Amino acid sequence: MTSPALSPLARALARTDFAENWYRWCDARRDWAAEATGVYDEDSLLTASGVVCSLTVQLGRGLNSQECRLAVLAGGERQGEPEMLHSMARAIRLSRGEPEPDPPYPRPIIGSRGQLEVVSREIVDVLGQVARGWAS
Repeated sequence: MTSPALSPLARALARTDFAENWYRWCDARRDWAAEATGVYDEDSLLTASGVVCSLTVQLGRGLNSQECRLAVLAGGERQGEPEMLHSMARAIRLSRGEPEPDPPYPRPIIGSRGQLEVVSREIVDVLGQVARGWAS
């Protein structure tokens, strides 16, 4: 099986722990209450170069799942089309030669406030890393 070519956004995400974290965020069996005890700093996604990440999250869809699309804006201009986070996580793992994930396209199923807190704060942290490292 050939590895998929990564988009510029997926390449930026691949420089973070996004792919590994995405599959962890989708694991409803974790002890999310224990992971939500950390203290988080206020974080701005705006960088000195003016790059902003735009994350659209659709909650629900019958379950408490998150359907997430990500786009980067530089100087007010969108850099490519919004991309699905679950698709990029899979593409990143396959591009590294890892086996097909099972399931291939999971979404976080939010089952507790602790999980919502951990997942949302960690996603924001990843977006901050992407915005700070974006080269337009």
